[in-house]
Amino acid sequence: MPTVTPASSVLYARLLAKGRLRHLQLLVSIADSGGVRRAAEQIGMSQPAATQALGDIEELLGTPLFERHVRGMRLTAAGRAVVPMARNTLSALRASADTVHALQAGASGVLRVGAIPAAASGLLCRILPAFGARHPGLRIEVLEAPGEQLQADVMSGRVDLALCRRPTETPAPCMFEPLAPDVPWIVAGRRHPLARKPRPTLDDLRAARWTLPVQGLGVRDVFDALFDPGAPAPALHPISTTSLPLVLEILRRERVLSLVPRSLIEPFVQWGLIARVAFELHSEFEGIGVLRGPQSDSQAVVACLEALREAAQAPIA
Repeated sequence: MPTVTPASSVLYARLLAKGRLRHLQLLVSIADSGGVRRAAEQIGMSQPAATQALGDIEELLGTPLFERHVRGMRLTAAGRAVVPMARNTLSALRASADTVHALQAGASGVLRVGAIPAAASGLLCRILPAFGARHPGLRIEVLEAPGEQLQADVMSGRVDLALCRRPTETPAPCMFEPLAPDVPWIVAGRRHPLARKPRPTLDDLRAARWTLPVQGLGVRDVFDALFDPGAPAPALHPISTTSLPLVLEILRRERVLSLVPRSLIEPFVQWGLIARVAFELHSEFEGIGVLRGPQSDSQAVVACLEALREAAQAPIA
């Protein structure tokens, strides 16, 4: 007889009736460790109990979540669909437990902010010290992560809001609010000759050596459009990176230029760690914005949004 596939509503009802949080913890641990024995050790279960629990959740769903091979276990297609949900659920549960603990310890609330590196070193550096001083009872947690991860964190409730660039598709029911456009800046170490030149020319830039981000990013496209493709291309440093600490170290040690979003680099110019080259680039690309879920309407979130909007429109003092 042909196998009858249960309706999704039936699978959902089974999970509600018999699924346990321990199942989710086990699935994530197996996916991360690659085996039941290692997963059981990590979460404090015996191997027979872990094997039984895995069999229980696979029976509830009516399909294997892992396939066995000589090097351990790997996710099936169904497992690849279930494990991210399990991971997000556990993250949200942990965030809820942390919030309750903070409130019990006397905090007035907890604000969790996710940020891509450009926002963490830019907007957040500008507002958080003063914002925290104005809200002394508020516990503020900052998570720095790539934009794709932050989307998942907003949807799961791990963070209340995320500072990132506009997603290709804003996941429903989230909302994205742009704060300000971004522009590319040419920067160099403070001892670079072009850092002290009042009006560097395009020929000066072409004669310089550059360290750049990898292909496919907005600032790299600006660089590629800057020079005539028929003319000799500038010399490039062998390291291409989006790592700000690495860019800063290269600029400090070597006589090179770099092209970096203003939102990422402006604080370091203001602090005197590097210098901006006085060559205006008439380019603009999508700036930092705020991604948040429909439930992100607490007083702390509203106050943080107001501070972000104000800071996005104001120059650094």
